[in-house]
Amino acid sequence: MNKPVQGNERAAALTALSEDQRKQLASYARFMSQGTGDEGSDLLQAAFARWLASDKPVEGPERTCNFLREGISSIRSNIFRHKRVVRRYEGVRAVAEGDVDDPLDQAPDPTECAEATVFFQQLYDLFADDEEIQLLILAQLKGGTPAEIQAEFGWDENKYKAVQKRKKRKVIRWMLEGRLG
Repeated sequence: MNKPVQGNERAAALTALSEDQRKQLASYARFMSQGTGDEGSDLLQAAFARWLASDKPVEGPERTCNFLREGISSIRSNIFRHKRVVRRYEGVRAVAEGDVDDPLDQAPDPTECAEATVFFQQLYDLFADDEEIQLLILAQLKGGTPAEIQAEFGWDENKYKAVQKRKKRKVIRWMLEGRLG
């Protein structure tokens, strides 16, 4: 009898997330899905399932949002771990089968995407204390133009430039310190 109440409380915690938190989670999931073969919505739904099955106490929307963010990151890590295990035991496919051109030959190099994804993940994590810069990073990763980003977040040009400048200064400092790179 205790479990359904817990489930209802957990579902209510998901609906209590603000619109901004939902947007951030969706953007974060899209970002984290790169290179996994899954879509962002798949990672987000898996994180929701983890939340609903969790035993952690419900402590408010901010903690729920953090739990979901951590869940998305963990799910992504598990996907890559699984791929490494499969590659270790089954090996890498050496040749295409038959006379047909192999579509994998046309695919982009996954290491380039993975390196960029790791860099953006480091960047996003280092800016954990600055939500505006995190939003900017996610929007830029999606390929948003400055005008689109300003419209999406309701920023004027000065606000956009200020956030961009803050980001650049910290990135340069962290690269010089060796915290990023």
